[in-house]
Amino acid sequence: MKRYRIVFMSICVLAAAGLSACSKGQPSASQTNDASPPGGERTELFFYSGGGDTTEAFDARFGDALRKKFPNYDITYIPVDTNNRLQQLVTAGKRIDFYYGSIGVFPEFTQIGLQFDMTDLAKKHNVDLSSFEPTLIDAAKMISDGKLYGLPVFNNIMVTYYNKTLFQKFGIPSPKDGMTWDEMHDLARKMTRNDGGKQYIGLVVSPTHVLRLNQFSQPYVDPKTEQATINSDMWKRMYEAYYTIPAQDQGYKDRIVALNNKLPYKDDFLKDQNLAMFVYLSDLQSILSKEMAALDWDIVSMPTFKELPGMGSQAYPTFMSITNQTVNKDAAMEVLKYLVSEEYQTLAAKKAALPVLKSKTVQDALGQSAEFKDKNLKAIFFNQLAPISPKSKYDGAVEKAYTKPQVDLSLGKIDLNTALRTAEEEANKAIEQEKRK
Repeated sequence: MKRYRIVFMSICVLAAAGLSACSKGQPSASQTNDASPPGGERTELFFYSGGGDTTEAFDARFGDALRKKFPNYDITYIPVDTNNRLQQLVTAGKRIDFYYGSIGVFPEFTQIGLQFDMTDLAKKHNVDLSSFEPTLIDAAKMISDGKLYGLPVFNNIMVTYYNKTLFQKFGIPSPKDGMTWDEMHDLARKMTRNDGGKQYIGLVVSPTHVLRLNQFSQPYVDPKTEQATINSDMWKRMYEAYYTIPAQDQGYKDRIVALNNKLPYKDDFLKDQNLAMFVYLSDLQSILSKEMAALDWDIVSMPTFKELPGMGSQAYPTFMSITNQTVNKDAAMEVLKYLVSEEYQTLAAKKAALPVLKSKTVQDALGQSAEFKDKNLKAIFFNQLAPISPKSKYDGAVEKAYTKPQVDLSLGKIDLNTALRTAEEEANKAIEQEKRK
């Protein structure tokens, strides 16, 4: 298997908010505790997911392996729901030892003030930063204002999943690696149909991920002007490909209405099985393996724009962070050291999780023991990865304006030029509101 390479553009430094997340009685960011090394007295560690993982997903990714490796540690995951949002937990004084999240949600962690510079702690525990793909560590330091607020624990890109049964049912050739958006749209039109009273949809994209990982590497916010970038020809091209063209068929619009004005998503692919092709993150097969096992599927590369031949999505690394609330930082670092070790990264790679180490041995292990090792896993490496776009501390607020018009665009209730102009105005207002806080 060829070794993948990730090319990053310069990333705007995310300014950490000055808010303190340490509630009364919590340790300061400088405190560490050497009292409980691995194998010693019991230590409880609390994990929180910025991406909203279910308990099952946490266990599949980290929990099961950590409990086996550290039997004297109580590994507790805090499920994310309406009553367990990060700010609510911090305000209520709930301790969070580990925060993990993708590069797309990482600003939440720093804005609330949970960040802790792990530079000295990593040196103390002999964590070899040179063993990582270099650009991932560069990205970690860029979003940490030159410090080290998190270490990458796995990577992600976007691929196209497809339901083989549906293509066989309708006698349509399956998608192939290297297809363009135009080719994929043509194929989707053939698959969007009503059969036996059931509405089938040809193509759906993960509506937020395709924006965060967009193939033109466009930032939400211009790093120089601090203004929204959405009202541009490149964003217009992407919104057409991602939203308006796939929804041109009336059957697609009817499905949106049936879903109470929501875009079709994972349930259409996994549960209802009325979705032929789904552009989503490459880890779907590992975090929802039980659901994926219930249908006959495969993957191909993400479709590309003819203007950008061979250019796939941006990389989407997930960072694991020890917080400034952690009482026993040495015990926590032993856990994090294991998660970035060749032992764990090989184990995760075998289950088809993209590793973060540059070790060829680790990378060549991808999918070896995965439940779906017979799938077209080479599709993950088919496209070149787009440069990661500059990030801004305003991205979280701006993203709401970028996603807001998706449904109305798909239903044809608003034209694209108006949608982008309105989104630009709302995004810039959100930036100004953030500046006044």
